Amino acid sequence: MDSGSFASKILAFITTTSGVGSYAVILGVLTVCGLGVPIPEDITLIAAGFLAAMGNISLAGALIAGFIGVMIGDTILFFAGRKFGRRVFELPLFRTIFTPKRIALAEKKVLRNSKFICFTARFLPGLRSPIFLTAGIMGVRPVVFFTLDGTAALVSVPIWVVGGYWFSSHLEEALAFAKKAQVSLFIGIVALIIGYVLIKRFMRKNRTAEDL
Repeated sequence: MDSGSFASKILAFITTTSGVGSYAVILGVLTVCGLGVPIPEDITLIAAGFLAAMGNISLAGALIAGFIGVMIGDTILFFAGRKFGRRVFELPLFRTIFTPKRIALAEKKVLRNSKFICFTARFLPGLRSPIFLTAGIMGVRPVVFFTLDGTAALVSVPIWVVGGYWFSSHLEEALAFAKKAQVSLFIGIVALIIGYVLIKRFMRKNRTAEDL
């Protein structure tokens, strides 16, 4: 099944719901997404925007449900990491989802900068879940994690939900928007990372010069 067909089926499934059922489905699907199951989070949030445009739920409700949904999955992973440590990778669910390669890459990124990666991970679909799990394992403080991840979610969730609301009557345009937005966000995050690294190096050189 190609990604476009899969995305269309997710949209079709979610947009058949209404009222309380819609909120339950949004929260449920986003929680599953957050746990690392390969269901596109962006498409689920776009579907929430569709539901708001159809009048099945309110736009404010879609935004709130979207935010809470993504944070639930992230929270479960983070605290699972804190509670079980590396043993979490032996649990049946996580052993199936997280490959050694994904785990190793996530650890590498968290080691480089645990605080910064907790923000940028929200925009890295393939690494988001293992990074959040690894952040818990490696002892990132909860207040740091929730501040950075929550801030990132406040940026990403409205983009997808409002995008779905805006393109509600044109499925193909909504899917095209999702692809373009994903690329734009990735480019923006790369630029942010480069800027952050350059600033850190500049500050380090200044401190070194002052010590001489």
